[in-house]
Amino acid sequence: MEKKTIDNNVNIYLKTTINQENDSEVFEFETQGQLLVKNGAIFLRYTEIIVGQNQTKVLIKLENTTMRINRHGDSLTKMAFIAGKRMPAHYQTPAGQMQLETYTTTLSSDINLTQLVGSAKVSYDLYANNAIVGQYDILLQFTEKSSKLN
Repeated sequence: MEKKTIDNNVNIYLKTTINQENDSEVFEFETQGQLLVKNGAIFLRYTEIIVGQNQTKVLIKLENTTMRINRHGDSLTKMAFIAGKRMPAHYQTPAGQMQLETYTTTLSSDINLTQLVGSAKVSYDLYANNAIVGQYDILLQFTEKSSKLN
């Protein structure tokens, strides 16, 4: 495993598609954040700012065949994704904690650390009380932050 540590500022693009009961919503978000590579794992950190809401700090970890997303703001969400597996997820709100589960149908990533560009895709089913509440697709892309126009 690579012991080298890389810490760079990157541009981040995140697209989430939510399918629930014959309805589909798409959320797109662009920001700047930090990419950190440590002991072979890739970490992306950024702050999500949505008008009318408090800031949410997000940490995404990509490692081999797993992806983890931790979100900390008005609520705390921790989700793990491994293709073909059902994993516990935690959603903590001021009103209490909800036990959720994710079932990851696909997970892939294509990352070039030499050029500091990459993408990851995950598709998963979200369960609450053993009932499916939605199907989600996440596309995450990052590029090295530079002063050049892309």
